[in-house]
Amino acid sequence: MPASRTKSLLRSPPDDPSELTDFPEHVLGKGSELHRIHRTDLNPWFFSSGPLWRFSPCAIVGLGACYLAEKPVAGLIETFKGFQAIDETELRMRAQFSVVLDRQLRLADCCATTAARFGVNGEIHTTPDYDRPQKWASAFAQAGFAGIRYLCRSDPGMQLIGYALFDRAGPAPVGRWPDGTDGPVAEATVREAETHGLRISPAR
Repeated sequence: MPASRTKSLLRSPPDDPSELTDFPEHVLGKGSELHRIHRTDLNPWFFSSGPLWRFSPCAIVGLGACYLAEKPVAGLIETFKGFQAIDETELRMRAQFSVVLDRQLRLADCCATTAARFGVNGEIHTTPDYDRPQKWASAFAQAGFAGIRYLCRSDPGMQLIGYALFDRAGPAPVGRWPDGTDGPVAEATVREAETHGLRISPAR
């Protein structure tokens, strides 16, 4: 394959975050409902840092990102991305968290077509090389955005919406973010995930 076809077209963010003032934004209003699939042994409001996560704002020491979604199924298929079949035991190690926001959040909207004017393309949602998305995450945080609105790459139709929210890395202190409902992954969520190719094998 010619080298020109393998070159990434996702640009690096500007050195000066103020140049992102007019980047398209998405406002999550107070009362918006978000969902997350998380390990049962972790706080649902856990902000991950480091190079293992797509939108970790790695250039900002002590800042992390918590990944939520518009629909619970998005969190489930993203959690098990790359696995078409998982053991039921793995599923039982996850909880489904739903929460209603108690504040308004201004997010950088990487789903907006006008993001292309800034050098953002679909690779920001899908590239397996997280270095550049992480640089964008850091730039968005420095520009004053509370997080990122993005597309979940595990959805072939690219219809499922995810949110990476920024805050201090690690588990959030009690009261910093609203409480929600936390329990086993709902059967309806599992059934919907199966339409995306996920299969659950009985526990051994």
